[in-house]
Amino acid sequence: MEPEMIKRFLEIYEPGGELTKPDETLLNFGRQMLPPEIMYLWENYGFGDYGNGLLKVVDPRDYMSSLYTWLGGRDFSKIPIMVTAFGDIFYYRKLDDTENDIALLNIHYSRIDVCAYSYQEFFEDYIIEEDIKEGVLRESLYNEALDTLGPLTHDEIFFFVPALALGGGENIKYIKKGDANVHQQLLFDLMHQ
Repeated sequence: MEPEMIKRFLEIYEPGGELTKPDETLLNFGRQMLPPEIMYLWENYGFGDYGNGLLKVVDPRDYMSSLYTWLGGRDFSKIPIMVTAFGDIFYYRKLDDTENDIALLNIHYSRIDVCAYSYQEFFEDYIIEEDIKEGVLRESLYNEALDTLGPLTHDEIFFFVPALALGGGENIKYIKKGDANVHQQLLFDLMHQ
């Protein structure tokens, strides 16, 4: 039976048609590190575009290096689970045996915010709120970029030129698209010289 919190998420962020399932190595890792509801999403749907590409549920291995660069070191209690179309990384944090949360690494402003003080709160409240879709995920700007620049491939994001932290603006005239990991590293290097 589908967990209620995942059901609501899937109603709002419909899974895309080209999702890939995790391999057994990753499933074993996930079962040790992540809650069953996130594993349900991986096992029954997979990695790829959700909500017409507004969000990507990601293979954590594709974003661990980038996340750990921003966080200042490797820490497997912090696992990337989703990436926005603009390259910001949502990650699960296992704080101890009973405590967890979901945080957001905003690569454009070099900021980390706790989104929800549990993964349940993240799926049941935070990510499904309209103001989060518009303010954090930049839904209107995403739709404009999608119409102008076309869909993203599995490893691409939309980004700003010049970077927002360097004077760019959240406007279609500043948006380009390209490789997510390359741009995440580029922004890190620009902001941490």
